[in-house]
Amino acid sequence: MYGKIQAVENDMTSLREKITFILTAIAFLLFHLRISTDMQATASGTLYQILLTAPYAIGFTYIITVVFKKMTGAGKLPWDRYLRIYFTIAILFAFFFALYEYAGGDEESADLKNLPILSGCLEDDTRKVPLYLA
Repeated sequence: MYGKIQAVENDMTSLREKITFILTAIAFLLFHLRISTDMQATASGTLYQILLTAPYAIGFTYIITVVFKKMTGAGKLPWDRYLRIYFTIAILFAFFFALYEYAGGDEESADLKNLPILSGCLEDDTRKVPLYLA
């Protein structure tokens, strides 16, 4: 019994496991894909997106695997399980980052960078407000 479980844990033996692993990896790449005008810009945007979500996904993967190990009492997980968890979490982060980018979340920060320095624009309004000490 132990040898059979050990064989299943060490590598992906069934065809279904291999196919789902490949599909998860493809979904990971598709969710991180940032299409641009040329191939170089697309590749650099995609790589930037992968590197942007990597620290978050690695951290959450670590936390989830530790919790999973404590709950099940299992030892070390096989490498494909780590990657599946990482891909799934990275897909979620890429989805939310894409929502932010495509919804125009970056436009506000870009507009604020182009404004002139606003030093002293509120001086007259704040002088009229009395200060009360509680």
